[in-house]
Amino acid sequence: MVPSRLSDSERAHLLDSSLAGSSRPFPVYDELSYDDFLPNLDALRAYADQVVPVADTSAREFSEFERSDRPLGDVLDLWEQGDGKSLYVKDWHLIAELCERGGAAKDVYEPPACFLDDWLSPPFSLFSAGEMPASLADFRFVYLGPGGTFTPLHRDVYGSYSWSANVVGRKVWWLFPPGTETQLQEGSGLMFDVRGTEKEQLGVKIVQEEGEVIFVPSGWHHQVVNIDFEMTLANDRVKEAIEDVQADIKARLGNSTLPDGTLEWEAEWAAEVEGLLARDAGWGWEGFWACILGNMKRPPASPDLSPSEAERNGFIREVLDCFKSTREYTLLPRARETVREIEALLAP
Repeated sequence: MVPSRLSDSERAHLLDSSLAGSSRPFPVYDELSYDDFLPNLDALRAYADQVVPVADTSAREFSEFERSDRPLGDVLDLWEQGDGKSLYVKDWHLIAELCERGGAAKDVYEPPACFLDDWLSPPFSLFSAGEMPASLADFRFVYLGPGGTFTPLHRDVYGSYSWSANVVGRKVWWLFPPGTETQLQEGSGLMFDVRGTEKEQLGVKIVQEEGEVIFVPSGWHHQVVNIDFEMTLANDRVKEAIEDVQADIKARLGNSTLPDGTLEWEAEWAAEVEGLLARDAGWGWEGFWACILGNMKRPPASPDLSPSEAERNGFIREVLDCFKSTREYTLLPRARETVREIEALLAP
C-alpha cells in the first residue's frame, strides 16, 4: 500500500523493496517456532526480568483495556500453564530497555532498509545510554500475545506512518482511509470493535502472514486481531477542565504584562498547555522542534535511503513557517530558540 502523499524518494524505496520475508534478519526469528500452537517462549526468557505493559483484552477500560505492569517472566509462566489467554503484551519498549542496559538494538533486529529514515526513533547508537527514556522517546514496540487478543480501532500516535513485522503468528487487519473516521463514531467517540458490523465495509480487511511486514500510511485508522499466538515488532473529554484552568490563570494575573509586553496570563497559559501536551502525548512544540533539530544534525539513514536535502528542507520550512505564524511561537521561548537554530541550518 503506497499512499499518494509519499515523496518520490519514499515511493521509490517502497516500490523497489521486496517486503516479503523482510523480517527474516531478526535473530530471534529462528528461535521462536510453533509447538502445538504455542511458540517456544523459552527464547524470551532472556528478557524475563523486564517489566512490560500488559493489557487484559477481556476487560475494556474507556477506549482501551485495563493495563498493568508485570515482569515478562510472570506472563510467560501464565501462558505456558495455559492461563492468561486474554493477556496481551503491548507497547513493550524492548529495544530501549536493552540499550539502557548497554545492549544494542541490532542484537534483536535491524529494520528493512526502506524504513531506516525514521525520525521518531533514530538509531540508539547516536545517543548516550539513558539519554532517551524508554517510556517517552522510543517508538519501537514489541507486541506479544495469544490468538484472540486484539488492539481496538485507533490511529497511530501523532498520526505517524508505521510498519509492523510478524515474527511469529498471523494477524487480521482492518484499515480505514482518512475521511472515514466520521462514519466510525459510536456515541461520543470512536468505535471500539468493528468486527461483525456494517462499518467493516468502509475499509480494507487483510491477513498478515508470519514473516510479512505491513506498512500503515499516516492517518489510517486500524484494528488488529491476532489469529495465532503472535510476536510482532512495530517501529476530548477534557475541554471544560482546560477552560477552567485558563479562567483561573486569567483571574489571578489579570492584565499584568511581562517586560516584552506579553500578557502574563497568556504566557503562563501557553506554558501549562505545553506541559500538558508533553505529559499526555509525550511531547509538545519544544519536543517536536528538538526532534527535528536532532535529526537534521544526525540523519538517521544514509543519503541513498533518505529524501534529498532540498526535499527534506522544503518539508521543514513549510511546517516551520506555519508555526511562526502562531501565538505559540511568541509565547514559548525554548521552542522559538530551537526554531531559530533550525533556520540557521536551513540557510543556504
